Amino acid sequence: MTPVRALFASLFAAILLGAGAFIVARAADARPHDLAPLLSIGRSPFSLWCFLAAWGALGSGALGVIAAFLAFIAPEEDDDPGFRRRGFPKAAPLVLIAIALALVYVALRCVAAEPEQAPVPVPLAPDTQQTAPETPLLGEAPQLVEPLAEDLPATKPVADAASFQWPYKYPLLRGVNAVWDGIDQPFADSPETARLLCGKAWVAVTGSASEEGPADRNAARARVRAERAMKRAKTWLSQHDECGPTIVLGVDLGQHAPIAGIADAAADGGSASAYQRQILVVSRHRRAPDETLQTAAAINELDQFLSDPADRAALYAGRVFPAEPRVVAP
Repeated sequence: MTPVRALFASLFAAILLGAGAFIVARAADARPHDLAPLLSIGRSPFSLWCFLAAWGALGSGALGVIAAFLAFIAPEEDDDPGFRRRGFPKAAPLVLIAIALALVYVALRCVAAEPEQAPVPVPLAPDTQQTAPETPLLGEAPQLVEPLAEDLPATKPVADAASFQWPYKYPLLRGVNAVWDGIDQPFADSPETARLLCGKAWVAVTGSASEEGPADRNAARARVRAERAMKRAKTWLSQHDECGPTIVLGVDLGQHAPIAGIADAAADGGSASAYQRQILVVSRHRRAPDETLQTAAAINELDQFLSDPADRAALYAGRVFPAEPRVVAP
C-alpha cells in the first residue's frame, strides 16, 4: 500500500474537524474547550444527554479522521479496488465529521455561553478628594495605599484587598447552578489570609464580575462569588480557633463599568480585567480581646462604611461598580 495520500487525507480531515468545531462553537456562543466539563458526568449538573453528546462528538470526530485514512489508502495490486471503495466510501469521513460537528453544537448549548470581550484598562483621572489610588494601567492590579496608623483607629473599619482574583468566566453558570471544579479557591492557608481574617470582630469579603459579558449573567456570577468567598473565609476561621469568633459577611459589588479601550478576551483569557474580579476585604479589629458582636450590629457597621463615599472609594481603589453594593448576610 502507499499510505502517503491517506495520511494527507486524515490530516485534512483533522484540520476540517478542528476548524468546524471553532465555527460551530461560535454559533453556539461558546468555545470548543467548554466541552471539557461535559466529558465527566460527575463534575457538573449537566444532563445525561449533554454528556452523551460530548462523547458522541469526540467519538464521531475520531472515526471521521480514521475513515479518511482508510478511504484513501491505495489498494494492493491484487486487491479488488471496487470492493475497497465500497468498503470505505470517500463520503464516510465527511458524514462522520458532519455528525461530530452537529453533536458539538448540541453539547455546547448545554454550557452557559456569553460574549467574549475583555477590556484593556486605561488610567482614570484621580480624584484629589479621595484616598483611592489611580486606576492601574494594562490590567495591573491596583494597590491600596497603606494608611497611617493615626488615620485608622482600631475601632474603625478598614479596606484591604486579597491577592486572589477570580479566573475569567469562573464559575460556569447553568441556570441557578454554579459549576465549581475545585481549583482556584480563595483564602488558602497563608500569612496573607491570617492578616486579612484573624483577630477581627467582623470581616466582609466581596464578589464582583468584570465588565465583559451580559449584565444578567454577571450579576448572578458576582453574587455566587461573594457567597463562595464567605464560605471559604468561614472555613479558614473554623480551623483557627486562635483567631476568635468572627462574623463573616459578603458584599455583592455587581459588574464593573466598561473602560475605554476594549480588546478581544481570547487574546489574553481575560487577564487585562482580572483586577475587576479581585476579592476586596472590609474588616474591623476587636475593641477588646473578649469582644463579641451580634450579626445585626456588624451589618450596621458595614452599611455605614459602604454609605460613606470616601470609605467606598478607598475600598474600590480606582475600580468603578455602577450598582449599589449589596450586603450578603450569613
